Amino acid sequence: MTDILRNNWFVVLIAIIIIGFIGYFIYDTNKDNVSAKSSNNEQVVASIDKDDITANDLYDESAPYDGSTIYNMYKNAVIDQSIETTKDIKKQANTLESNIKSNASKQSDDYESTLTSELAKYGYSSFEQLNDYCITSVKEKEMNKKYITKHFDEVKKAWEEKSPRTVSIIKMEVSDADNLTETETKKKNNIDKALEKESFADVAKAFSEDSNTANKKGFAGYVDSNSTSSDSSSTSTVPADVVTAAINLKKGETSDWVTVTNSSGTSLYRVYVKETDSNKIFNAKNDTVSNQALYAILNSDSSLSYKILDSYAKKLDIKFNDKDTKKKFDNYVKTTYGGDQ
Repeated sequence: MTDILRNNWFVVLIAIIIIGFIGYFIYDTNKDNVSAKSSNNEQVVASIDKDDITANDLYDESAPYDGSTIYNMYKNAVIDQSIETTKDIKKQANTLESNIKSNASKQSDDYESTLTSELAKYGYSSFEQLNDYCITSVKEKEMNKKYITKHFDEVKKAWEEKSPRTVSIIKMEVSDADNLTETETKKKNNIDKALEKESFADVAKAFSEDSNTANKKGFAGYVDSNSTSSDSSSTSTVPADVVTAAINLKKGETSDWVTVTNSSGTSLYRVYVKETDSNKIFNAKNDTVSNQALYAILNSDSSLSYKILDSYAKKLDIKFNDKDTKKKFDNYVKTTYGGDQ
């Protein structure tokens, strides 16, 4: 149950991504921070425009603050003041909160205590601040989307090296890939013949045995070379071997049959590459695809999330009143992102 907010993020992402929310791992924090003085008789260690970060904000009940806590609180304050909290953002945050609670409750009866402990790592003082966490997460997605849209040509190179594409699949379950039964052989041949005359989408709708994609004309969504990793393939509709086949194809091409054997049994797949243009993928009308592309772009450059935050931070009046706090912040940024504030 450690890091339940982070561990449940991808599950939550899948649950709500159809309404346009991404998932990628968010550095979450408390938004009640900042100024360069004392506030309510507490030492103010940093200020960001109108908000104060006090020394007490940087401590939990048992452990002194560290660089990651300082950075997270700083990040939260920048996000909060840079992106307006709209009705739509609140709606998305409420959905995210519900999904986090739902997933956490399935893992533990005492999920509120677990979530409270996780929230404390990011500067939140109680379980009741889970919604604040969610609002910050949604606002960060908006902030990253705006920046990448504006600087797309500058940030796309590392992502394009991962061969991003959207794909469709046809799946056929078999008992033994090397010894097909008469019925299996007939179906396989029928699929091959149909693909010679009809579109991949129509054939997938008619023949595919993949319950997740058949009703979507075989469309399985976004993949790239990172999708072949064990972590990604365990949560993806497209098995790693099928992704590998897709990566070696051009737009509009269809693979030969690919055999996949796992705990569920043995299946044969054919995969079709629908789109390879990075701009079209990032701006796809399909929210799931565009959001997965955003997540992939951020992951393709380990320093990009900090670059985005820093670009917004420079528009704010930021002061560090405590030298030790500033030093810990700078060291964290340098170690984690290789940058300087």
